Amino acid sequence: MSPRTAGLVVLVGVLGWIGLVWLGIRLCATNPPTAGFDLELLLQAGRNVAAGRSPYDPAMLVGTAPVAEALFYSYPPVVAQAMAVFASIPSPVMFVAWTVAAVAGLGFVARTLAARLGAGFAPRGGAGLSASPIVVGVAAVALVPLMFPFAIGLLFGNLDVFFPLLYGVILIGVLPAGSTADAASSGAAASFASVAKLHPGSLGLWLLVRSVGAPDVRRAVVAAAATLVAVFAVSLLVGGVQPWADYVTVIGAGSRADLVDPRNAGPAAQLALLVGGGSGSALARTLQIPVAALALIVTAVAAIRLTDPVESLAWAAAASLVVLPVTWYHYPSALIPFAIVALLRSRALAPAIAQRVGLMTAVATVVAAIAIAWLPLLYVAIGLVLAAVRMSRSDRVPA
Repeated sequence: MSPRTAGLVVLVGVLGWIGLVWLGIRLCATNPPTAGFDLELLLQAGRNVAAGRSPYDPAMLVGTAPVAEALFYSYPPVVAQAMAVFASIPSPVMFVAWTVAAVAGLGFVARTLAARLGAGFAPRGGAGLSASPIVVGVAAVALVPLMFPFAIGLLFGNLDVFFPLLYGVILIGVLPAGSTADAASSGAAASFASVAKLHPGSLGLWLLVRSVGAPDVRRAVVAAAATLVAVFAVSLLVGGVQPWADYVTVIGAGSRADLVDPRNAGPAAQLALLVGGGSGSALARTLQIPVAALALIVTAVAAIRLTDPVESLAWAAAASLVVLPVTWYHYPSALIPFAIVALLRSRALAPAIAQRVGLMTAVATVVAAIAIAWLPLLYVAIGLVLAAVRMSRSDRVPA
């Protein structure tokens, strides 16, 4: 990386992190603290499990329907059981550790992708940039404050901040010439993501369809299945059947939640809001049926028709964000690894193509930031990332 570019990244990174840390401190100073509230929800669920209680709200256990934006624990029991391990750690300490781990995970994915894709390309026509995997990883970490969905997830302490790591590991496992360990890690990551938040479960469909005629992907499918069995076995061993019976009740109550809220970026909720769905969610629930069906169709078609594994998985990853009726602002942070791959692959192509890919990813970052004020713009940012991935395909004319 040239000294000028490195200096710019360092400057932007330092200023961005100063702003993000300052904002985090301000939010922690409120009463009650408004930073890390999602993490606190998970920690409380873990503390309940550690104390022998159910992680779920008693009101939901008797069938009371919540509202979509309300704070309540609705993850599978295994998440609370995992968080019980950290029940004794003070919340502020856990918040810092959570943030560091999530950012380190993103840095690891960026560095690994750079190593696998050969980030140290020769300068294009003598005027391009070369970058080592370490530099790419550091740059990704430095620019975290500019990735608004990810940065907001960090401030909330949301579980989704680990999705760039999990989706990134899935992506690493399907890259050409990957190892058996890569494939196994890919399948395990898909299972962990699915158990945690459910909606990534559609990636299992992509793996299954893609595995036809692809031995590497078949290994990922086997690893995914084995991971699911292991996770459920450990969960049942730790807590028995009752937590899962409670979870079924909570899912039933949650299915009756009011989905129409300006903060819910789900297509069905936004369409219902646009046509005057008001506080009623019947229209959103009805619209969610074709939305979910279309997401699954896109996932299967991408697995069959798109030969480039990165582009194919990128479409499936984007579709996974809308499988369920609730899509929060921080969800698209899962696509960060695909934007990184687009930038890395474009370096081996003609300068004009590389510049377009760089421009698309930059605009996607800006649009995602603006989307905090008008959520439908998130889909413009997602579309730009998908376009950048497609433009960076290896069948482009090289420089």
